[in-house]
Amino acid sequence: MTSNLQEGSVAVQWSRFNLMFESKNNGWLLYNSASNSFVQMDDSTAEFVKQVKETPNMDFLNNQNLYFNLINGGFLVDDGKDEDFMRTLKMKRTAKRYDNCKLKLTIAPTRECNFDCPYCFEDERLKIKMTDETEENLVHFIEKHKKVNDVTVTWYGGEPLLEFERMKSLSKKIDALGKKYRACIISNGYCMNKEVIAAINELKIQWVQITIDGLYENHDKRRYLIEGGSTFDVILENIGNLLQSDWMGQIYVRVNIDSTNCNEFADIYNFFKNKYSNEFLKHIFVYPGFVCAYHKQDSNCYFNSHDQGRFLAELARDYGIVALPIFPRIEIDGCDMAKMNAYVVGPEGEVYKCWEDMGRANKVIGNINSMDNWNTSLVAEGMIGASYLEDKVCEKCYLFPICDGGCSNIRMLNNHDNGKRDYCTYFKSHAQELLEIHYEQKLMSHSQ
Repeated sequence: MTSNLQEGSVAVQWSRFNLMFESKNNGWLLYNSASNSFVQMDDSTAEFVKQVKETPNMDFLNNQNLYFNLINGGFLVDDGKDEDFMRTLKMKRTAKRYDNCKLKLTIAPTRECNFDCPYCFEDERLKIKMTDETEENLVHFIEKHKKVNDVTVTWYGGEPLLEFERMKSLSKKIDALGKKYRACIISNGYCMNKEVIAAINELKIQWVQITIDGLYENHDKRRYLIEGGSTFDVILENIGNLLQSDWMGQIYVRVNIDSTNCNEFADIYNFFKNKYSNEFLKHIFVYPGFVCAYHKQDSNCYFNSHDQGRFLAELARDYGIVALPIFPRIEIDGCDMAKMNAYVVGPEGEVYKCWEDMGRANKVIGNINSMDNWNTSLVAEGMIGASYLEDKVCEKCYLFPICDGGCSNIRMLNNHDNGKRDYCTYFKSHAQELLEIHYEQKLMSHSQ
């Protein structure tokens, strides 16, 4: 090969999904979001690649290896390939949204909760519980989805374990339908007692999310019983009992952080890392849940995507903690609001498309009792009107291949009031810093 511009060859171009930058400590770094490729370059290589960027079809006579590396990494692509990639990616993501073989249900057997957390977005903790009739209607609702062969249930609330018997009864009936069935649960952990733990395998629960907002007193100041009283010690004991059981699922410890407790996250992370050293990152994970107030004003909630990126970068640099990915992962699953067969079912059989809408009458799209008179306009607004696949700004973003578009609910709110609420990935504002940290951590791991 004397040149990449031989007669009959295909012209190449610099991929629009590239990010090339000079890092603070590690020279030049080059990343491509379509292939998720990442390389480091010395100064001389970087100078040549800069020329390639300006003139991608230049002569590579003396740099054939570099040419092939740029091609193989997706940094140089055939003319039109980026556009073909975008169309294919949109097609795959659209097909996944309309997959009618899978049914994803978030079920709240009650809206009641035994906690009174001050930042809870569910303004009313009504003691509404699912009845036997609603339970039967829910099973029939699943049966009506004739093509569905895969059912996933997320138990939600309120606090779902306040209706543990209802959970067991429903699980048994859903499992008996003969479809692939699995579940998970979002719980405050206070009622995760030995009786629940003994039945967790039977309930097909693969993972559990429990929230811890601080250590001991700090947690108890934020997550206390509705009649008053501490919760940390009980939750911690329940987590320990769950890890010691024969259950092989995963526990995700969510730390809801805002401006009042963000500095405590590292302490919480290290507390669990030290206490459960044998299980940590195998069966128990600790991660930050950024508290964002989009429906009501709260001066403590400041975590937009820029703040999130800064928080994660500082966490990695100052403490060596990677609690959320600092290297991009290609996301194609997308928001449940944008999926045809994803529903949130309340205790009265009312159906929503987002769990943050629980209890909001204007967000009800229908009822499991009947498939008639559903609010298809509201469904369409979430699936199409708020779709990032139709967003021209998102389409031009070099991170589009690794982004799932963020929260559709936030997009809907922006559509209604021309708001500027942030839904971008935290990589967008901190890509260079996070990529450099990732590179440094790789260097460190290879040297050990």
